[in-house]
Amino acid sequence: MTGRAILLADRFRMEYRILKAVSFFFHEIHVVGTGDGAWLKYSRHCSAFHELGKPFANAGDAEAAAIDSYAKDNRISCILPTCGHTTRFLAAYSDRFETPCFPVPAGEAFDLLNNKLTFHQLCRDLDLPVPGTKIFETWSELRAAASTRALTYPFIVKPTNLDGGWGVRRISGPEDLRGRIDYSPILAQDFIPGRDLCVFYLCERGAIVGQVAYTFARHGIRFVRRPNVDALSRFVATHLALDGVIGFDLRERADGQVFFIESNPRFWFRMDVMALAGLDFVRAALMKEALGKGPPDGLELRNRGRLLKAAVLPWRLNWLERRVIRELARDPVLPLLELLGRTKPAAPPLPRDQTIVTVPANVTPY
Repeated sequence: MTGRAILLADRFRMEYRILKAVSFFFHEIHVVGTGDGAWLKYSRHCSAFHELGKPFANAGDAEAAAIDSYAKDNRISCILPTCGHTTRFLAAYSDRFETPCFPVPAGEAFDLLNNKLTFHQLCRDLDLPVPGTKIFETWSELRAAASTRALTYPFIVKPTNLDGGWGVRRISGPEDLRGRIDYSPILAQDFIPGRDLCVFYLCERGAIVGQVAYTFARHGIRFVRRPNVDALSRFVATHLALDGVIGFDLRERADGQVFFIESNPRFWFRMDVMALAGLDFVRAALMKEALGKGPPDGLELRNRGRLLKAAVLPWRLNWLERRVIRELARDPVLPLLELLGRTKPAAPPLPRDQTIVTVPANVTPY
């Protein structure tokens, strides 16, 4: 570990995992943020918490200057983002910082990738496989299209500019069209039978220099290798001359055909376990090192709840699961509070058994 870092955060759940990932490289981490990000000060990995005063979605020149001044006063060697808002903030104000920042996509590229509709259009322009997609301004328009069979069941509805699964619903038949959806516009995409596939890349000036891919197992994730997806993703990275971390969510059919669904031009939820698996994106980006091959194809990692239950029989854990358990033991307070439901979530969970979906006021669109 080396140096001091600033981590920008105004939420908790994903940001805590990123804090742990960053702690594998930096020996001292100052969190600058607000809101739910204040929970991070209770982690042993957080050396100090500095209140920003406003969410990063609303931050501007003054906040950039204040963060850079704080960085100079505390001899910070790098400023790193967490979520989409903090990534966009660094992209927009990169020229305001004298302190080095973690590489992120340019602002125009970020905006193109972070919106589900413009990403879909980009994929079509690059001749990449995507599901059939339509856009509607209102719920009434969508219902009318479904009634005239302009939409074929089942299909997926989602907002264009929210992350974390907010507002995403599967519509299997007319009975799912009762009620309403309160966001606009509404993206409707054909449902692709198969399984979800997640890929994340480390990019440098448009070249992919490292990658990881996984699907979802019954109780966690399964590492896989998908050279066909890597080849398709290079078109996006090269076209936009991407820097930093970029992820894609895809659907994979039983015959191996894949479809690009959305992109995540930022850090992501599982960065900490990836570092434990030998895929340290932070170190590789800052030290210009090779990312490494990572776990073998087929290795599974159970989710936290299942893993804690399985820990009573440690000889049944694989090498990566043992590393995750040891890391949980190093910083137990916040994981325990999270399991007990004490940490404040970014917003209340969305109903998955109703068609009435209202985006909570404290979930900020991009």
